[in-house]
This record gives sequence, structure tokens and C-alpha cells, in this order.
Amino acid sequence: MKKLLCIALLAFGANAQNTDAVNYIINNQVLKTAYESEMLTFKEKIAVVNEQVSEDAITENQAYQIISLIMAQEQAEDTVDAADENYDYDWGKETSPFDFAMAVQMDTIVKYGTKTTPYLAFGVGNVATDGAFANSEFGYMRSNYFEWGVAARTPFSKTNNKWGIRYGLGFKYNGLATTQNRMFGLRGENQTVTMSAPINLRKNYAYFRNTYVTIPISLDFTTTSKTYNEANRRFTTKEGINFGIGGYVGYNINSKQHLRYEVGDYKNYEQQKGDWNVNDFQYGLTAYAGKDHFKLVFKYDLSPVFSNNAVDQNYWSIGLQLGL
Repeated sequence: MKKLLCIALLAFGANAQNTDAVNYIINNQVLKTAYESEMLTFKEKIAVVNEQVSEDAITENQAYQIISLIMAQEQAEDTVDAADENYDYDWGKETSPFDFAMAVQMDTIVKYGTKTTPYLAFGVGNVATDGAFANSEFGYMRSNYFEWGVAARTPFSKTNNKWGIRYGLGFKYNGLATTQNRMFGLRGENQTVTMSAPINLRKNYAYFRNTYVTIPISLDFTTTSKTYNEANRRFTTKEGINFGIGGYVGYNINSKQHLRYEVGDYKNYEQQKGDWNVNDFQYGLTAYAGKDHFKLVFKYDLSPVFSNNAVDQNYWSIGLQLGL
């Protein structure tokens, strides 16, 4: 970081201010000793000026003028090679009118803040019946889910991006496809079960879908980091691995059964929208791992799909999430 050198070069052209600078030096014994010393290097003299600024003995504007005199004092062979030297700059401000004139971004400190991105997720889903994932009555490949929304990540530290909290708002569509020409129906008044369809369903299955508004929140770890490139004065981002674990809550806003069947030469499509005794509220656990913009995600509902069934069926899903 060559902030001080940029300031010095600018100050070198300000010869009209030399008289004032001489007065500042004369009235400050520390500066006077440093200025007249033949033992101190250019860098050491600049360090003295920095120290006087930090102690409020002189202002930054006065320091600019003093630097111009110090540079004029130096011989050509003793000047600083900008390609080899870095000088500390700790005057409390990262910008000045000089920076603006040069169109140079002086703040080269890497800082992290909240980052918000949209996301898409899709994959397969099914239910665990009384905690058992195997032998489901629903098709494993035909049952699927789709999710989209906006997620934000806030690191715990502004200077370290490794640990943070990820949260957001999204919409999730959980689908179940029956098998063996079965469809969803009501048993009694408050139980939703599958039963043989009175019609020949196309491909022998019906499709049931619940739509939820969800709020996910996770503890998030990433190795993605930023560095400052002095050659082009830009910050560059290096993507790394990313994983997290957390939970979510949701609210059911729509439940539909989709039926496709044929009657004679006619192909029919029917939507049955209703309550279906689906739990209004959904909550569960989630875990994910992958790159920052490409993750494998697993979710498991702790709340059963249907509210009054004799046997609990908890929806789970596994798929890919893309952060755009």
C-alpha cells in the first residue's frame, strides 16, 4: 500500500506552501530535529510526521506541506522506489481531496459485510413413515420439490469471513407421487390417506403438492475470502468450500392434488384444491455443503405432513441449490 508515497508526490508540487511548512517545522522541535537530521532516512522522517499527526501536534494538511519539504531535501539517489517500498498510513481517514483528484481508492483493508443473493433449489423428496425412510408408498423419483427465494449471509466478524449466519425468505413446493393407480382421499373427516382411484390415472399415479412460505436460518462456514490486488487496485474474491447446519419454519399456503386420466378419446386434467388436513405450520432441520454458489442440500420436516393421521409422515428432500 503506497498511500503515503502518493500523498508525498502530490505534496511535492505544492511549492507555494513551502513557507508555511517551514514555520510548522520551526515551531515543532520534534519535526525540526527530524528535518535537520542527516542520520534519519526518508522513511524514518515520514514516520516522525505520522507520529505527530497521530498525537494531534499537526493536522493532515500541515503534514502534506511538511512532506513536500522533506522530499525536496532528499537527493535523487536517495528517493524512494515506489515499486519496492510500502509506507504505513494511519491518519484515521482513508480518503482525502488528494485521493479524489487521483481517482485512487485508498482503502485497501479487506472488510466483509452482509451479502444477499437469490437462490434456486430442486431435487427429489418423499416421506419418512414413523421415522423409516425405506419402503415408502410414494415414488422416489417422481416425488420431487422445488424452492426459490432470497438468502442473506452476515459474517460474525467484519475482518474474518469464515463463520456467519445465513437466513432468508423463500417458497418451497413439496410434491408426492402415488403408485399403483392410487390417489389421495379422506378417511372419515380428518385423515388423509391414499386409496385406489376409481379411474385409470395416466402413468398410474396422482401428484399431490404443498406450497410453503419458508424462513431458513443456518450457522454457516466458508473458506471464501477476498484479497486486495495492488497491481490493479481491486479486490478479488477466491471461492472456497461452504457448509452449514440449521433449521427452518414455514407456513402452508396451498395444497392441491393433480389428476391426469383418459375417458374414451379424451385426455383430462383435474386439480383438487382443499385443506387436505395438511399441517398449517412446518418446521425442520437442514444441512448443506458445497461451493458458495453450488450446494447439496438436505431437509427434514420435524412436523408431519398431515395433522391427524394415525401414522406420522415427515417430508424430506435432497437436491441441488444454486445461489445466483
